[in-house]
Amino acid sequence: MKRNKFLAAGIAVILACALAACGGQPGTQQTAAASTAAETAVKETAVETTEASTEAPETSEETSAASEASGPIKVTDMLGREITLEKPATRVVALTASDCEILFAIGAGDTLVGRGTYCDYPAEVLDIPAVQSGSETNIEEILALEPQLLIMSAMSQTEEQAAQLENAGVQVVISDAQDIAGVYTAIEMIGKLMGKDENAAEVIDGMKTSFAELEEKAAGDGTESIYFEVSPLEYGLYTAGAHTFMDEVANMLGLRNCFADVEGWSAISEEQVLDRNPDYILTITLYYGEGPTPEEEILSRAGWENVTAVKNKAILNLVGNELSRPAPRLVDGAQMLFDFVYGGDAK
Repeated sequence: MKRNKFLAAGIAVILACALAACGGQPGTQQTAAASTAAETAVKETAVETTEASTEAPETSEETSAASEASGPIKVTDMLGREITLEKPATRVVALTASDCEILFAIGAGDTLVGRGTYCDYPAEVLDIPAVQSGSETNIEEILALEPQLLIMSAMSQTEEQAAQLENAGVQVVISDAQDIAGVYTAIEMIGKLMGKDENAAEVIDGMKTSFAELEEKAAGDGTESIYFEVSPLEYGLYTAGAHTFMDEVANMLGLRNCFADVEGWSAISEEQVLDRNPDYILTITLYYGEGPTPEEEILSRAGWENVTAVKNKAILNLVGNELSRPAPRLVDGAQMLFDFVYGGDAK
């Protein structure tokens, strides 16, 4: 008898942060990498010409050349490490899906020469060579791509592996957003490293504007509750607690996270969910066309029939990682949740 093929997209973010275990192996029944950006990437500014009034789009190489005169780039990564580049990076390996999405969102996708296994958005990233990460990291595989810069999340590789890469001349940068403010920090940091400061600022401003508009339209007063299921029952329930971007989105939309008393990404019990009786359930479990859908699986769980969300079939499954990656597409996920709760209407 075949097992249901569920994959909790985004759980690797949780495990990397809560359990220090980043990245699973493809083809196995385990969680996918999270730690994204909608394909509304900011158009790059035109390059001024001295002899004509015509303009041409700026490439990453041109950005790098234009930035050399301004001196070294200095940033502090998200582990507090001081990073210095002599000029914007033009060859990058990003191991986490969220950072790949950020690179494309700020117009620096053309600098990617390697990506983590689970980096899958936007579609063109799939044309870039994939490399293993986490416990399966292959240093030689990464070095063969000749990157100047490697972006990874905290705990996704060992300190020894990071040291090996840096000793080989690859600058390692930690991007580790847990909340929406952290997403802004990551976008700004990566923008500076790529010489895309203005583009990064535009992406951040766009996110802030969109979130503010949703918050203004949301009619909820925190009475109705939501349960974020980031890992299904089959693999052990995990949820998003306080100080996570999912929790922030719930508050933004006038919903109460029924696990707001839990810190960060955390394992919970089935009994806790039943006791808290959420009005809505949001799951990020992927479905591969075999067995019940994630919504059907939740609806059929023994003992869950009296949960308000189950009785009302108020279960939303986001399969595109819109609300499970700390990246610009969180705006899309927030909009989808708003539409589900409020019917897309401004209240």
